[in-house]
Amino acid sequence: MRRKIVLRVILYAFLLLALYVAFEFFSPLVTTNYDLSFSTLPEQFDGYKIVQISDFHCKEFGYNEDAFIKEVKQANPDLILFTGDIVDEEHPIDNARLIIEGLRDVAPMYYVTGNHEYYDGAPYDAFKDLCVDNDVKILDNETVDIEKNGAVIKLSGLDYMDSTRGIKEDLGYADSKYFNILMYHDAAKFVYLSEFGYDLVFTGHIHGGLVRIPFVGGLFASDYTFFPNFDKGIFKDKRSVMVESAGLGDARVPRWNNPREIVVVKLHVER
Repeated sequence: MRRKIVLRVILYAFLLLALYVAFEFFSPLVTTNYDLSFSTLPEQFDGYKIVQISDFHCKEFGYNEDAFIKEVKQANPDLILFTGDIVDEEHPIDNARLIIEGLRDVAPMYYVTGNHEYYDGAPYDAFKDLCVDNDVKILDNETVDIEKNGAVIKLSGLDYMDSTRGIKEDLGYADSKYFNILMYHDAAKFVYLSEFGYDLVFTGHIHGGLVRIPFVGGLFASDYTFFPNFDKGIFKDKRSVMVESAGLGDARVPRWNNPREIVVVKLHVER
């Protein structure tokens, strides 16, 4: 009798574990909110909200991307940043077109390239045309002013394929007279990028480590080595803070315990 009870407990435990493992392959769309404070932020930008969209890979979220667009609109952003891999070589441009057109009247939009835009077969030229037609500013190793009530912060974008030369020769060190934001696709380069003094850096590329082990974090880097130093969340190095999105799309390894995320950052003046 005791042996039967033990076997039954083991069976139930195995079934529960199997259900848990299977359930965690379900990767719902979530919104991750961060509140970040900076002493260098102008008062006029206190409460300013930025939505980050990364590694979209033309993923489908509801009919005509309705679920995705609704989620972004509910965040009521002041600025929308696309940090690369919005299109890729395995999917048509259709879903990217839906989100760009669906968000064009929500907030100003800025975009930097990821690695997949450069792969053979990716509709990158068509996506650039889509950006131009919908007032999405492509930041190709350049800096723009973001203004609010007479105050200015600087937004810089670094091309994925030209990161080292681009930041050294085109962008240079952040201007310490301003609050500086940098967009770049690959979080793995954060320690290098932090040398240039940008207050806030938005990245992606690692997809949260794909498989997220409870209490440990992401299992795989983008090159499928193990346990990346940066997988998702908030990281700090020198004077820079990095926001790394777990992204929205898929990879060769299925996502596990790893929801697809829209990131919302609310900026505050450090008191």
